[in-house]
Amino acid sequence: MISRILLSLILAVARADYGLIDIEKPPSEAGKYVAIYGPVGNTNTTLEKKPFVKAKPFLACKPLSGVRGSIVVAGRGECPFRTKCANAEKAGAVGCVVVNNGTEIFEMGGDLNEKPLKIPALMVNNQTGEALLNAMDKHYSVVGSVVKYRRPPFDASIAVLVLMAVGTVAGGAYWSASKERLGASRYARIEAEKGEEEEEEPAVLNEYFAWGFIVVASLGLVVLFYYIDYLIYVLVFIFCLAGAQGLFLTLTSFASSTLPQSVIRATYKLPQIGEISWMNTIVTIFAVGVAAVWGVYRKAAFAWILQDVLGIAFLLTLQRTVQLPNVKVAGILLVLAFLYDIFWVFLSPFFFQQSVMVKVATGGNSGEAMPMLLKMPRLMDPTPGDSLLGLGDIAIPGLYISYLLRFDYLTESHWVFGDSCSASRSKATSTRIGFFSVAMIGYLAGLVMCDVVLILTKMGQPALLYIVPCVLAPVMILAEYRGMRHSLWTGKATSEPPVPTDGSAFMEMGNEKKNYYQ
Repeated sequence: MISRILLSLILAVARADYGLIDIEKPPSEAGKYVAIYGPVGNTNTTLEKKPFVKAKPFLACKPLSGVRGSIVVAGRGECPFRTKCANAEKAGAVGCVVVNNGTEIFEMGGDLNEKPLKIPALMVNNQTGEALLNAMDKHYSVVGSVVKYRRPPFDASIAVLVLMAVGTVAGGAYWSASKERLGASRYARIEAEKGEEEEEEPAVLNEYFAWGFIVVASLGLVVLFYYIDYLIYVLVFIFCLAGAQGLFLTLTSFASSTLPQSVIRATYKLPQIGEISWMNTIVTIFAVGVAAVWGVYRKAAFAWILQDVLGIAFLLTLQRTVQLPNVKVAGILLVLAFLYDIFWVFLSPFFFQQSVMVKVATGGNSGEAMPMLLKMPRLMDPTPGDSLLGLGDIAIPGLYISYLLRFDYLTESHWVFGDSCSASRSKATSTRIGFFSVAMIGYLAGLVMCDVVLILTKMGQPALLYIVPCVLAPVMILAEYRGMRHSLWTGKATSEPPVPTDGSAFMEMGNEKKNYYQ
């Protein structure tokens, strides 16, 4: 959803002319630095082994001297980019590098009616500029080259994000189906043995929620369109809150299943409060700490790691605590989300003079970025940018796929994770592929198709345009073939709960009949 708009903007930048400044001297600053050519200058020129000279005055808004045959390094501000580079050209410089006052770089624009300068005009970020200026301030002779650079169309970070999305959906579905996998009676007994209170029942959504969700989401998007410069900070806070809660629930559930009972049940007392779990306290401090560090340092180079941790934890918890009752509701939600994507990306400019989704996704003029996504820095080239995937492209298909796994367990029509938890399951049903597996293959195929089209066209693609057909159509075809379309559509999956293969005391469950979705 929003991720595809952000990724389209990254690819738009990828179509720009990147350059690499290859510094040879001094050795302390040797290396390749990323720059971007601006249309105010010559975008087809490369420079070999030229000296770099600091502009005097540094902002280069006045005539320069002593720069003939050199590449001028100037600061941003006070006058247009063209003025700076024109002053450098008039003084005999062979190139002009403008140091931005931030970490980003962009094409230096100008009046399109003016003829481009003969020398190349490039922008570097403040970190690169600082390295160059420090060397020049120490009276070092800075020598280097400027060469054109073409980004590779594919980056390994895209594949990593796809695997992260598929793994999150599969893991969330497996967690969501805990009761169906173990059987209701056995599940309750295992939870009781842990000494835990019974978990709240998951919220079951209906078709009215599916319609209402899209309406509310659309209204919210319009509000964000007009007030994004202020509300972006509210979204950052909400992401921190939801991420911390998701991380807490995920970690406590994992700890309860792996740690000794003595650790799980360890408590301490506080006046006026009573006994408090040590495990919950430690996990709470950790979860809140991760969210707080991300909130404070969200623009730092390492922040994407914490953002992904919080995002994945939130998605896992969402699949565990929210359920769809049948394919009817899931289909309505998926199709409406697909139409929502199409309208607010491609059709909204006809009503709002610009794409509502694009403005919201880029954070308006706030300098912030939408936090509701997974991100990873590009791995195969030095140019700036991240591969991105929105949480909505994982959450909505994830709820649908979670339902399919629960349905598979209830109808014993699955083979997943090598699981064979029912002694009474026939050989035919225990080995045939289930609806969950078909949907997971479809989800992977949809993401791959989206990325392939995105790479080939260099245009942003709504992910659900590919995901929805790939996860819905194969499942319904298989259900029709097996004569289970009505059960899948209505959610009325009555079956014999699975029986432990170890002949334990839970064998009495074998005679129970359950209908969890009716």
